[in-house]
This record gives sequence, C-alpha cells and structure tokens, in this order.
Amino acid sequence: MTDEKNIEIAVVDDHSLFRKGLVNLIQQINPRFKVISEASHGQELIDQLQAGLKVDLVVLDLDMPRLDGHDTCKILKRNFSDLGILMLTMKDDETSLIRLLRAGVNGYLNKDVEPEELELALISIFENGFHYTDAMTGKLVNALKDPAEGKMPEINDQELKFIELAGTELTYKEIASKMNLSEKTIDGYRSRLFDKCEVKSRVGLVMFAVRNHLISIE
Repeated sequence: MTDEKNIEIAVVDDHSLFRKGLVNLIQQINPRFKVISEASHGQELIDQLQAGLKVDLVVLDLDMPRLDGHDTCKILKRNFSDLGILMLTMKDDETSLIRLLRAGVNGYLNKDVEPEELELALISIFENGFHYTDAMTGKLVNALKDPAEGKMPEINDQELKFIELAGTELTYKEIASKMNLSEKTIDGYRSRLFDKCEVKSRVGLVMFAVRNHLISIE
C-alpha cells in the first residue's frame, strides 16, 4: 500500500455518451484517478473553476461548441496556470500540433487511444508536467527549457520571418502570400532551414527556433 496522492480530474466533452464512458474508463484504469467534475463545454468548466472547483488535471476535448478546447486551454493557462491539460483530438497534423502547443497544452492524445496510453499520459502530466506521443514531440519540453548546444546556423531576416509564420496556423501557401513570395521560394526556405537547423518537420523547425530564443510560441 502506498500513500500516493489521488489525482483529481475534470472531464470536458460535449458528447455525453463518450464523456460518461471516458469518466468510467479513467476511474477504472488507476485507483488514484478520481473524476470529480464533468462539463459539456469549456465555459462550463471555467464557471466551475471560478466557483471554487479544484482539480489537478483536465481532460479536454478539442472540438466543442460554445468554447472549444483550444480557446478553453488558452483561458485556463492564463487564469489557472497550475492545471495540467490533456487534449483529446482526432487531428495530428503539424499545424494543429503547433496550435495546441501555442495554447499551452501539457499533452495530447487521439480519441481512440488505448487505456494504457491514457493512464500513462495522465500520470506523466501530473508527475512531469508533459506527455507527447511521438518520438519527436516527446522531447519538446526539454527543448523549450534548455538552450541548444553547438554553433547556431546563420539565419537571415527573411528566413526568420518565415520561421515566425511557420509557428502560426497559416499554410505554406498562405505564408507565401503573406511574405509576397512564390510558393516555390517558400519551399526553398523550408528545405534550406530544415538543413541548416537539422530538423525534419515544421514542428521541429519551430521548436528549434523557440529553444534558441529566435521566436516565442507564448
């Protein structure tokens, strides 16, 4: 028998049947997990917190009416910064990931996650402050904390502008329009910066820039 603290959790999802099933699952997979609040959208959760609700973690659906997971996360991080937030989403593209990182999520999972992964995510966020599923994003928190080692590549003003825009929700086509450049030129920036920074994806490039204090995703 251990004296480990119970982990008190709020579950927010607009689909009642899914939410009830998720609550039952969370409480079955680990005796430390106690779901003490449910909400059908972000504003409902915020109202509960403002009324005095205290939880350790929030399991938050991304796509909800009235106040979705992304906007809810931004408000929670601004007003209840100690809360750990696990986002549930069906989206795993790079743009969506950057958007969630900018909002301040502590981790994200696909909604068809296995129970073991859900348990791991909740424990990891509670104990370590983060949980990311793929190998690259699993290193994001350390990347954000520690300056990069080694020689910094030379990055000119136009390339830095491209990186800043890559850290938004804009597509590469929209970035080209914003910079008044052709898509071919933008493709050249992307390839050159991937090589310079030794990264393989848009998220990797943005995280490199954040780690080296070139841009901020706050």
